[in-house]
Amino acid sequence: MRNGRVLPILIFAGFIFFGSAEAQPSHEEIENLPFAPDSSVGSGSAAYTAVVGARGLFVAYRAESAALKKYRKPILTRGPNGESVFKNFSSSVVAVVVGSLDKSDNFNPDGLGTGVIVDSQGYVLTNWHVIEGFPGALIFLKPSEGSDLSEARLCGAKVAYQDPKSDLALLRIINPPSSLNALKPGDINQVQVAEDIHIIGHPHGNLWSYSNGVVSQIRDRYNWSYTDGSQHEAKVLQLQTAINPGNSGGPVLDDSGSILGLVAMSEEGQNLDYAIAADVIKQFLFLGMHMSTRSAAPSSPVTPAQAVYSARQKDGDKVIKFEYPDVRLFEIRNSDGTTSEVIGEFRNGVVIRGWDPDSNDQFRAWSADMTQGVHLVGSSSNGLLTSIGPASEGISLTR
Repeated sequence: MRNGRVLPILIFAGFIFFGSAEAQPSHEEIENLPFAPDSSVGSGSAAYTAVVGARGLFVAYRAESAALKKYRKPILTRGPNGESVFKNFSSSVVAVVVGSLDKSDNFNPDGLGTGVIVDSQGYVLTNWHVIEGFPGALIFLKPSEGSDLSEARLCGAKVAYQDPKSDLALLRIINPPSSLNALKPGDINQVQVAEDIHIIGHPHGNLWSYSNGVVSQIRDRYNWSYTDGSQHEAKVLQLQTAINPGNSGGPVLDDSGSILGLVAMSEEGQNLDYAIAADVIKQFLFLGMHMSTRSAAPSSPVTPAQAVYSARQKDGDKVIKFEYPDVRLFEIRNSDGTTSEVIGEFRNGVVIRGWDPDSNDQFRAWSADMTQGVHLVGSSSNGLLTSIGPASEGISLTR
């Protein structure tokens, strides 16, 4: 259900779990090199945007991880059908998050909504109003058990297709895991008034919550609007159930796990809830998955630094230090002038490290030393950070 206006999303440039940083000098060793002013290397680093973007996504992951820690495996009291539906199909339901960093470097995930995996290649269906105005989102996959964050995974996703009129949007995970379980739309002609339905979503941030209800009516060409003035029309299922902000984009399922509708909105105080009908979803998915294309984002201009210094390592590699207002950036360059690694030391103590550049000079492996001793690792594909997780002892980043 629509939950107000969401903040601009962070789209992250620069970033796949390859290579190894084990043989590289430590951050402290690089920091203590004898740097001297150097005007021969230019006034800024092209890696600045990538490092700042990676920092933003790591901060966002940490903020949402705090919410995941509150998640507990639900105690179901809705009977055997409800238990079976949740057990078999909840892994196909995801959390869709949009937000921004504020001036205090806090991530504000005001745009928490629900999505459902509709194709194993990484397509996620949600509401248009969940991602309105944003080119992408963070996708959290459901932990396999309770609050075990080692089982949770964050993925970056782009908006692949959207239809504001029917309030539908299709996201595509940039580097999808191979184990995605997709759900398919059902046959709207088989939906019956008074039929039992099941809903999985994140009402008020209570992640992966289950509720049930019944179909009250099927209404063709139904019109509705949101507080921002946007106007919408589609065939909908009128439901009698419990949905709240955070349920938007959640699937309405039958006992077999077919998608009968997608939760969109409710009329407060009247126990009237609505979901976009399966036949509308089918047509939207056909268009979205077969007709949409999105080109890569253009390269960002190099941001000028306040000061530039350089030093040599023992192996002869050159290290360039760029001083920015928000970050001290170390760029390690090979003898041929290519960059092998970058380290960003932010003023609040966060250290971001990227290495293993691809053929487009975008780093495929990332790590983050956050505040309070939190260590995270990440991987990227096609210039976008697509996966983040907690670091653990003995973690391997080799090919």
